[in-house]
Amino acid sequence: MVKILEHIFEELNTVPNFPDTALKALQMLEDEDINFEDLAKVIRYDASITANFLKLVNSAYIGLRRKVESLTQAFALLGINQIRFFLVAACAGQYLKRTLHGYNLSPYEVWLHSLGSGVFAELIAEKVKAKHPDYIFTAALLHDIGKLVLDLFVGGELEVIKDLVKDEGLTFMEAEIMVLGTDHAVVGAELLRRWGFPKEVIFAVRAHHDEDWMVQNQTAAVVALSNMLTNLLGIGMGSDGLSYRVPQKLLKVAGIKDRELFSLIAEGYQRFQNIKNNLLANSAH
Repeated sequence: MVKILEHIFEELNTVPNFPDTALKALQMLEDEDINFEDLAKVIRYDASITANFLKLVNSAYIGLRRKVESLTQAFALLGINQIRFFLVAACAGQYLKRTLHGYNLSPYEVWLHSLGSGVFAELIAEKVKAKHPDYIFTAALLHDIGKLVLDLFVGGELEVIKDLVKDEGLTFMEAEIMVLGTDHAVVGAELLRRWGFPKEVIFAVRAHHDEDWMVQNQTAAVVALSNMLTNLLGIGMGSDGLSYRVPQKLLKVAGIKDRELFSLIAEGYQRFQNIKNNLLANSAH
C-alpha cells in the first residue's frame, strides 16, 4: 500500500498547474472595489479562458436579448460572485472533460457532475447568504478534481473496490481508502494546496465525504450537500454514484431548513438543466 501511495502522489506532479491568469483574476476579485477594465485586461489574453467564460455566460442567461460577446459586456451583467463562478468553471473544464475509466465516467458525466454541484452550491450560498460564497462554489466545482489523479489506480483495483461495497456494505470512498490507502478527496485537496488555493477551499474539498469534517463550517457543509444533491438527481454518476449515505445534520450547518429542501432541489435542477441544454445547443453550432 505504501508503494501505491508513493505512485499516487508522484502522479500529482503530472497534472498541469491551474492557469496563472485565473489565479491572478481570482485574487483581484477579492477586492470589492475592483476595476473591471483591469480584470478584463488580465483575462482577455488567455483565449481559451475567455471563450469558455463567454460560452458559459451565454448558456446560463438564456433570456438575454443579444449574445454577450466581450468580457466587459459580461462584467456589466454579472455580480462579483457570478464572475468568480464562471471563471472557475471556464478553467475547470480542461481537467474535468475527460474519461475516467476507473470511476466509469465519460467526459460528459464528469463535467456535468462538477457543473451541477457548482450550480447547487451557488444557489444554496444565495439562499443562506453565505459568508464565503466564492469559496463555496469554487470548492464545489473542483471537489472531484482528485479523481483525475486516482483514476488509473482505482481502475486497476475496481473489482476489489466494488466487491467491498457489495459484500461489506462499505461506501465507495471507504473501499477506496481500504484498497489504496487514500481517496480522491485527500488527493484533490493536496492538488489544490499545490496550486495555491485558499485554505477554506482546500478544507471543503478534503471534507466533502467525511461526515465529521463536512459539518465543521458552512463552506464545507454546503459543498458536501451540493455534491449529495447532484448525486441524488443522478447527474454524472459513475461507479461510486449511489453508495453514499446522506447525513441530515448537514442541513443545519449549511443553513437549509427541512421544508426548504424540495423547492431547493427543484430550483437547482432547473438552473442546471437550463445551462446544460444551452451548452449542448451551443456545442452543436
